[in-house]
Amino acid sequence: MTKALRVGFAGLGRILTLHERGYRGRDDATIAALFDTDPARLAEVGAAYPDARTFTRFEDFLDAGLDLVEILSPHPFHAEQAEAAFARGLHVSVQKPMAMSLAEADRMIAAAVAAGRVLRVFENFRFYPPPARRKALIDEGAIGRPLHCRLRTVAGDPARAWKVAGDTWRWRAQIFEKHRAGRLTFDDGHHKMATALWLFGPVRDVFARIETNETPFGPIDAPASITWRHADPPVHVIWDVVHAPKLQVRTDYYSLDECFEVTGETGILTVTRATGRMLDQPVLTLYRDGEVRAFHNIDSDWGGSFAAATGALVDALKAGTGAPLTGAQGRAVLALGLAIAESARRGEPVDLADLDT
Repeated sequence: MTKALRVGFAGLGRILTLHERGYRGRDDATIAALFDTDPARLAEVGAAYPDARTFTRFEDFLDAGLDLVEILSPHPFHAEQAEAAFARGLHVSVQKPMAMSLAEADRMIAAAVAAGRVLRVFENFRFYPPPARRKALIDEGAIGRPLHCRLRTVAGDPARAWKVAGDTWRWRAQIFEKHRAGRLTFDDGHHKMATALWLFGPVRDVFARIETNETPFGPIDAPASITWRHADPPVHVIWDVVHAPKLQVRTDYYSLDECFEVTGETGILTVTRATGRMLDQPVLTLYRDGEVRAFHNIDSDWGGSFAAATGALVDALKAGTGAPLTGAQGRAVLALGLAIAESARRGEPVDLADLDT
């Protein structure tokens, strides 16, 4: 691909602020079109991109001479919009989670294959330097064979973080009420699940306990205690999810804080920073041989991982090498998220193999 990649954004919510960072200063890609069903939001965002055409009809947006569509719409619309984009011969990058069901995910993957185009499920944590360095250390054998992983998500007071429109939280709460697929364990949780799959491979089974708490914008899926087992290596994962609405989280972005700890046969790796920066500790530590090694000089701007992820996609499309996170990989994360929701609904463990039967 020699000409500049023409990119269109569908859905102009808060996350656009992060996605567009990957196109700043590039001469091989340009934001050419914007779509949103809200005319006021479209006008507001469009003013910041005077060279981009704006649309309130998705069909017109797809006919704007694009090469790549970034779908940032609410996830119930992902499958339909992706299939329509593939039908016009466009590449697609879709925000997580890729769909609401495995059947929808399969349709998206099939449409991409039929069109001969790339389907990328967006996942920035792979491009965030602290977990990327942890992955490299694990691969190098720094902690021996991985045995166990503990994840923690804390959602704090949103009033002390990035401003996010109330309707953004409301439609996510409605999805939780309808599908039991929550904002923390299914939507934002995609990052934690994708990270575990990246590190340890396929999951065998899962067990989840998810409570419901009310917020001004509807119910939220917390507190939650979730466990699962990977197949090979048979790493056990424990994931704690907490909603603490009066807790101030030090952050430049959403009011979220995450911690990841991986224990192996000979050591422990801990990442203490992602969306938030609540703990004033080294972003990555390695405990081995009775000593602690702290990694201080790692770029820990979580927002920068969005630019890196987007840059990787543009480079891949130019080189013709495929997506950094494929539809099949996104489907695997979706399957785990659906299994968690199903386990919480049943109150019993769920085997992931049963989801496809």
